[in-house]
Amino acid sequence: ATVDIRAMQAQARNAKALLTGVFCQFVVLPFLGFLVVRFMQLDEALGLTLLVVTSSPGGSYSNWWCSMFNGDLALSVTMTAISTVLSMVALPANLLLYTKFSYHADVVSNLAWDALFTALAIVMGAIILGLTLSAKLHGKPYHRKLQYYANHMGNVSGFLLILFSATMTNTGDSDSKIWSRHWTFYLGVAAPCLGGLILANII
Repeated sequence: ATVDIRAMQAQARNAKALLTGVFCQFVVLPFLGFLVVRFMQLDEALGLTLLVVTSSPGGSYSNWWCSMFNGDLALSVTMTAISTVLSMVALPANLLLYTKFSYHADVVSNLAWDALFTALAIVMGAIILGLTLSAKLHGKPYHRKLQYYANHMGNVSGFLLILFSATMTNTGDSDSKIWSRHWTFYLGVAAPCLGGLILANII
């Protein structure tokens, strides 16, 4: 509800930015994940998780970071919507391609595809709901105030989600705790992010 529908419509015509985003999202980033899995010889559990993350669309976290640091939120939401729709095809295609060249076993069959597509549907539903509210409430006397509170609620929710994810990741036995992993875990997680940031600045 914090995105102006007219700003998003304008960004939908920004073909250069959107095509660059799609290329980085579904070509560059999955390939970086594949390189990390191959060169670091990650085991199936960690390697498949990394491939799923690098092949997935940006999701709500990208919008949250844009909101926190005053980025182009309309462009981010537009890119999230487009990449979420495209991921219905691109996500399984990238996973099938890169797992074939990473592992001998058919590890993709072990994925919870229903959970993956449910998450994508939730993201898409949230975007549609937010845009619908923004269009319906535009011009109302309380629109700006509602945007202000919705934006702050989103920021707080994003921060709480990070805390929740960190807490859940750190549960279980001592070997599964986030600060007790092998060094390859941290390097494997950080490498695609750092590689993506470097390439983004070059492109």
